[in-house]
Amino acid sequence: MYTLLMILFVIVCVALIGVILAQSSKGGGLEGIVGNTASGLLGGQGASSFLKNATRVLAIIFVILCILLAFQKPGGPKSSSNKAVKALQKEAAQEQTQELPPMPANENPAPAAEGTTE
Repeated sequence: MYTLLMILFVIVCVALIGVILAQSSKGGGLEGIVGNTASGLLGGQGASSFLKNATRVLAIIFVILCILLAFQKPGGPKSSSNKAVKALQKEAAQEQTQELPPMPANENPAPAAEGTTE
């Protein structure tokens, strides 16, 4: 599942980069190259509108894939991070079970502070 999501993620990233570069900017962008062909098919403003909508859809898919990939485990239960966590948990459990040495008995009590009565 992780591999499939990662492949889709890379495809969406490349497509998003291409669509963003194809949009017009203040300098004209690459829409002059792509836009002339698309304008004939989609109308005058069709190419610009299509590219904006494609960017919006690809951005939403990108965010969804990012969230899904964040919750996936790439190595499964045998990954090194899980081993490290289990080792730390085992070490903490061993430390909790170890008994502390008894505190030495204080034969001489601390002297009373001035102004207090015993």
